Amino acid sequence: MDPLLSVIIPVYNVEKYLERCIESVLVQNYNSYEIILVDDGSTDSSPIICDKYAQKFKHVSVVHKKNGGLSDARNVGIQNAKGKYVFFLDSDDWIVKDMFANVSNVLVTNEYDIFQFGMQMFNTEQDKLKTRISKESHFSGIEAFKNMLKSNEITSFSTDKLYKRELFLLNKIEFPKGAYYEDLGTIYKLLLASEKICSSNQIYYCYFMRNEAAITKSWSLNKFSDMYHFYNEIFKAASKILTDSLMLVKAYYNNGLVYLLMKLYEEGQENTDIYSTILKELSKNKIPPNYLSGYSNHMKYILYRVNFLKIIAKLKVKLGKNR
Repeated sequence: MDPLLSVIIPVYNVEKYLERCIESVLVQNYNSYEIILVDDGSTDSSPIICDKYAQKFKHVSVVHKKNGGLSDARNVGIQNAKGKYVFFLDSDDWIVKDMFANVSNVLVTNEYDIFQFGMQMFNTEQDKLKTRISKESHFSGIEAFKNMLKSNEITSFSTDKLYKRELFLLNKIEFPKGAYYEDLGTIYKLLLASEKICSSNQIYYCYFMRNEAAITKSWSLNKFSDMYHFYNEIFKAASKILTDSLMLVKAYYNNGLVYLLMKLYEEGQENTDIYSTILKELSKNKIPPNYLSGYSNHMKYILYRVNFLKIIAKLKVKLGKNR
């Protein structure tokens, strides 16, 4: 009998964290699952750790492949999965021990296409897990997509959700290989392909804030271009679908664009094509600032509209250097 759940763990040079991640799955008080470790060409001892677990546990398998990036590793995991649902767990993170038992009851009873749950950031393993009074929300695919555009409850993260595997297979949805911000370019497609979605506020996913992650804070032109591409892709799709909510669609788009504009100023990238493109898109899709109320970049948009964003960005960089 095929398992209910396939846990896909992309692995790349995470020897310090990998065992903690795998063990957090193995201690689940639930049996109908498999673990698929996708070794993405690791050069440390991660492949050896993967093999050790695959040899010890029948429900753990490993795929060793040439390095192709996170998206490619996830896609390979989907191709090898047997579960009705798939779950993506990053190899430096972990899950709480009662996750599968709690979530499986909901999935078996309600047949959701996507089940979203809470995620908490951890600086150390000793950080205390937050507790919440249980709350669930239910959406159609379109409703969930609209909720995501509002930056409300539905996120554009991939690791805080369980998905019916057939969503990927039947709709030919894959994570974009070789691109940054792959979640942004994938999750909205899965939402729109879904009929029934449930969102729970219960925290099951522990996201580890690695010190080494400072490397990811640096911005390249490829990062700017990829993020812009996905925001623009979502904007175009939403404009066709939500014809009665175009101000909401533009608010979401402008929120993303002005975030990118601030980063371009901070990185001194004003003499680039992507900078010119973003300025044109902001000008073309200009809306009153109050429509961005509640969005994370509302204040940045106000500063942009009064021509103060560049000044603030440069001042922020200068103050940062003087610390």
